[in-house]
Amino acid sequence: MSFKFPKGKMQSLGVGLLLQMACRDAGFEGADNHIAYGENGKPYLKDFPEVHFNLSHSGERVMCVISPFEVGCDVEIIKGDRGKLAERFFKPEESAWIKHFETLEAQSEAFYRLWTLKECYMKVTGRGLSLMPDMFALHMDELENVTLFHEGKRPEYSFREIDLHDGYRYAYCIKNDGFIAPSEIKQVQFT
Repeated sequence: MSFKFPKGKMQSLGVGLLLQMACRDAGFEGADNHIAYGENGKPYLKDFPEVHFNLSHSGERVMCVISPFEVGCDVEIIKGDRGKLAERFFKPEESAWIKHFETLEAQSEAFYRLWTLKECYMKVTGRGLSLMPDMFALHMDELENVTLFHEGKRPEYSFREIDLHDGYRYAYCIKNDGFIAPSEIKQVQFT
């Protein structure tokens, strides 16, 4: 509850509740009692090294991903044209991919797709913003598959996007060395 503004406090409470629920589903209680922080501040469960999690929030949405593999997640509210940000923080080929869409709305959607995917990779590595988004590239093929290029092709990272058609983009990245893990998405509404 160290956030200064009520919105931040509500987001923090929301991700905390999601983590509690996810840990309960994973078979243990009291997630808060098990949280420690890595070298760059990434939280982990010190008493459950086989369980990994990550949290994100934006606007009125919160997100929690729990996995047997290292994981990073991101949710972002879609806020319109971000072409200048793409030019500043993305690789030239990523900015070109965004610009190839005909409408400003489609370009905005493409920007947020890349932004969430990039941020969840930055988080899964544990480096966060010390790994700048222009230090690696993501390639989207015609089937919407995502390939990571960071000091070469990196197939050990898998990406998944979630589109709930609610004005937000959701994504997560798992370092799973090609193992296809089953996934389950739960939506929870806090009122």
